[in-house]
Amino acid sequence: MKKLLITLAVVSTLSACATQNPNTVMIDGKEFQKDPNGVIHLSKSELNAITSEGGSTFVEGDVPDIKLTQTEYELVKTNQDAFFSLVGQANPDESVSMLVKPGSLKANLERLVSENNWNALYYEGPDLFISTPSILEAGNVPMATMSLIETDIAYPCIDEDEKVITVIKAE
Repeated sequence: MKKLLITLAVVSTLSACATQNPNTVMIDGKEFQKDPNGVIHLSKSELNAITSEGGSTFVEGDVPDIKLTQTEYELVKTNQDAFFSLVGQANPDESVSMLVKPGSLKANLERLVSENNWNALYYEGPDLFISTPSILEAGNVPMATMSLIETDIAYPCIDEDEKVITVIKAE
């Protein structure tokens, strides 16, 4: 039986783990060794065990590279749909579950479009800063877009037929 490797890079931002070996990452009480690039390698069974649900599968050869802070990891491990969206396994015919990362609104919208197999994002509005990570759940991509852009500064134009989102500055 072949061992399927899933690559998961976890960047720890917790200063409370000062005694932990800097070349390892603790996940659910188990210590994983980082490679020279700071990446840990998980088998499919290890990945399923730490996501606790374990119902999804990966196509052999898919090796996603995800970089998460410890806080982001804690969020996605409680929502398997958000985790599998991160690794390109989202089902575009179902509701949206995604990890919203701190930083650029534009970057989060680009991930929303990409993870849910939409065609394009055109971003002409002001970029906003998202301060804390969260899990966004919505019925579909347009509803998720509206939830992300809860502001009077930018306005999304959504073409569901072409699967294109354009963000413009609000007048």
